[in-house]
Amino acid sequence: MNKSSKTIFSPVTIGILVALFIACIGLIIASMRYQILLQYQNDETEEVLHLIEQNIERTIQESYNAALTLALTVNDNGEVNNFNAIAEQIFKNSDVVDVLELVPNGVIEYVYPLEGNESVIGYDIKNDPKVSAEVNKAAELGTIYFAGPIELRQNGMAVIGRLPITIEGELWGFSAIIIYMETLIEKSGINRFPKDRYYFQLSKINPNTRDEEFFLPVNEDIELESFSSVNFPEGDWRLYAKRVDTAVAETSFWVILAISIFGAIACGFMTTKIARKPQELKMLLEENSEKLILSRENFKRNSELLQSILESPRGIMIFSLDADYNYLAFTESHKKLMKDLWDVEIEVGENMLNYISDEELKTTFRADCDETLRGNYFDYVRKYGNENVPNQYWESRFSPINAKDGSVVGLTVYVTDITLQVKVEREINLEKQLSDSIINSLPGVFYLYNKEGKFYRWNNNFEKVTGFSSKDMKNAHPLNFFDGEEKELLQEKIQSVFLTGEDSVEANFLSKDGTKTPYYFTGAAINYKGEECLLGVGIDISNQKQAEKEHKMVLQQLQNHLYNSPLGVVEYDSNLNIIGWSPRSEQIFGWKEDEMIGKNAFEIIYEQDKEKTEVVANQLSTGSVDYNISNNRNYTKSGKIIDCLWYNSVVKDENGEILTVMSLVEDITEKKKAEERIKQNEKRYRTLISNSPYCIHEIDLDQKISSMNKAGLDMMGIDKEEDIVGSLYGCMVDGEGELERITNLFQQALQGKSIEFEFESVDERNFLSSFIPILDDKNKVQRVMGITQDITERKKSAEIIESSLKEKTTLLSEIHHRVKNNLAIVSGLLQLQMNEVKDEKVTTVFEQSINRIISIAMVHELMYKSPNLSSVNVNSYLEMLIPAISASMLDESKNITFKIDIEEYKLNINEAIPLGLLLNELITNSFKYAFNGNEDGEIKIKLSGKGNEITILYEDSGVGFDETNDFNTPENLGLNLIHAQLQQLDAEYEVDTNNKFKLEFSFKVKPIKTHTV
Repeated sequence: MNKSSKTIFSPVTIGILVALFIACIGLIIASMRYQILLQYQNDETEEVLHLIEQNIERTIQESYNAALTLALTVNDNGEVNNFNAIAEQIFKNSDVVDVLELVPNGVIEYVYPLEGNESVIGYDIKNDPKVSAEVNKAAELGTIYFAGPIELRQNGMAVIGRLPITIEGELWGFSAIIIYMETLIEKSGINRFPKDRYYFQLSKINPNTRDEEFFLPVNEDIELESFSSVNFPEGDWRLYAKRVDTAVAETSFWVILAISIFGAIACGFMTTKIARKPQELKMLLEENSEKLILSRENFKRNSELLQSILESPRGIMIFSLDADYNYLAFTESHKKLMKDLWDVEIEVGENMLNYISDEELKTTFRADCDETLRGNYFDYVRKYGNENVPNQYWESRFSPINAKDGSVVGLTVYVTDITLQVKVEREINLEKQLSDSIINSLPGVFYLYNKEGKFYRWNNNFEKVTGFSSKDMKNAHPLNFFDGEEKELLQEKIQSVFLTGEDSVEANFLSKDGTKTPYYFTGAAINYKGEECLLGVGIDISNQKQAEKEHKMVLQQLQNHLYNSPLGVVEYDSNLNIIGWSPRSEQIFGWKEDEMIGKNAFEIIYEQDKEKTEVVANQLSTGSVDYNISNNRNYTKSGKIIDCLWYNSVVKDENGEILTVMSLVEDITEKKKAEERIKQNEKRYRTLISNSPYCIHEIDLDQKISSMNKAGLDMMGIDKEEDIVGSLYGCMVDGEGELERITNLFQQALQGKSIEFEFESVDERNFLSSFIPILDDKNKVQRVMGITQDITERKKSAEIIESSLKEKTTLLSEIHHRVKNNLAIVSGLLQLQMNEVKDEKVTTVFEQSINRIISIAMVHELMYKSPNLSSVNVNSYLEMLIPAISASMLDESKNITFKIDIEEYKLNINEAIPLGLLLNELITNSFKYAFNGNEDGEIKIKLSGKGNEITILYEDSGVGFDETNDFNTPENLGLNLIHAQLQQLDAEYEVDTNNKFKLEFSFKVKPIKTHTV
């Protein structure tokens, strides 16, 4: 039995309700999409702003480190040491710092680099109303504060970080870091973001006008109230950032809303149509139930996919594939990328692998898809590009699509271009490396820890000095590095830093092996990553402590020296009553210390000198001068009046009150007498110079004539001394070559050598001149004295004499030659006569005579061949003579050898001829008598000289003299000749004739008068 169904709403009403429902759902989705995109843009803006904030904070921190390091060039006395060297090192190690300055008392005195910044030297920033407010604020804060951006005197916009430097609680000045605006913008990273996407603005409240000033280009169309912003207290800056491409979210909203309305109308129409045909729909549902179920699952899957695509943020490319790698859906950004990479137009339902022309990428991607279709989620980052798209970094996340039964029916891939993120991360790493290198280059130890004592940063020097490793430092506490009572002191100083902002202390730094090293530690409170921390450096002051110890020792030694010095030491109170009297003072004045203590200084001053001494005393007792020197006469205990030189000094306390007056006194009585004698000698010296017939002149270190006596002016033909004073010495010399020679000689005189030389003047006169260096008491050349005499006439006479001497020398050489030739003729005549004689004894006599003539002739031969006609080289002479004698006496039946050792020595002719004749007789006698009955024999001849004495040893290996012969009582011609020559040489001799013949004699050589050819 069929019951008629009653409908509550008509089909049209149902259609309208369905349309309204779908439109509402679409509106909700569009609104959610719009809010999600806006939120994403805001989040992205915040991230960008946070990244820029970190970059600026790093720049500020690096500037602070540089300023702190630069401040260390100022010592405790306020003196600046090694500014240029340390500033250069900071400048090289930092790409943030553009200019470094030290500003003592608010006046810029030290700048690096100086080139281009000369105009700021001497600039008083404390008294310039344009900048004084920010200077004073830095001083009040006690830490680094950045002024500006301001227009620099040396042109350009920049920010200036000033770190106050205090010494014993007093402001010394500032350590300043200048960062140009271009550098600040570059290091912040603002210029790395596209201008059509982000708008940035940097502002600051003007300390003078209290108006907010903007330093980046202003866009009047953008409201600052809608900006994201961040404040920088180090410079009272405010940085604004805003996303300007918000039209994407609005467009997305209206597109989705339009699609929803269109879908709502279509669905309403379809619903109305379906409502009118319920029975048809029911049959259709019954016939295609399975298809409808599958369709619903696909619809749900596609709806989920659509939802994910709609909610995907801009910048992420999404596409979905089925199990056969066919496209189910994709975003426009993915479609555009495929077009850019491979110039293809992708479509839903097509196999994605067919679009990829890179076979290697296709293989890799297929493997990734297969992994995802096995139900695995994974992601990776790869660098890819081709000739169409440059290499970029891509982050890919693979996610499987699951059916209701859990089976994997496809996959979705999310691809994001993270190239910018990778670059930013690399830059952050580089910034960290730079920061680490600066910290590690600090000369001492560097540390950064929080209130609980947890170390965040330290340099390599810290580990090296303490012996702690990086692992040890993570668990270390600052007090671990101190021992005993110093721990309590360090705890107080650390607390003081967090309370007052900064402090310093000297303490022994304890290493892991127990070594203690004196260090000077500084500390400053800073905000590090939102946490209050202590930052500081420690400097090894071992050398300083050693210097202080040595300083005390030096002071003690100085006191000892004062009381043991050749100067007397007298100490007075403010009324000039004597309270100290050294032993040397007793020696000078005669009074002992107990006799002088309590007496007034004026009691020992000579009466006539008291008036001028009162002026000196008044200056000292009132403190109007710190020291002075006075010269007055004084009484001694014996009543003698002496001249004294007083070196007076006032000793004051830290408030400028006079503590005592110290005087060093020297008895200059004898010195004044000596000075008077010197003046008299100087007067005599000047008189001698003025009346000297020679040209005497003084030359300064620049070779300029500073004075010249009258004889010199007359010699040079000059009327007045001022006409020559100031002229170069070379003006008197002829020719560039001569000038260069004399300049070189003058340089030798400047080295302390006395030089004598000749030169020719411009008017062709000859002069003999001397350079005599004048030295000061430190043996340093102050000037050069020149003494010059005209030797033109002497030179001409010398040339005449030299010509005559040359003539006579030639004649003497010719005489020697002719004597030698005549002796050769005589020898030849004797040789002819000997050939006619048949008697062997007569022949022997002829041979001996010939040998004697040869020995004389050889002397004359060497004379005329030698360039020196007054002497003979004895070595050359005997080398010619001995072979000639032995050749004439040669006996083929005997083997007689010579062992000759003759030194180089020169003899005059009166010594050479007797020596030659003597050796001739000795050799002849050896050949005739020594070797009778022996086939072998040896003759030794040795000549040596020492000073002006010659010693000659003659020895043969013969039989010696028999008992009937005595060397000292000669009976034949040969021995008589030997004795005659020994007497002519005035020689002393010793002889041994026992089984040999050995004669050693010596004689003194007379001086040789030189005659050269």
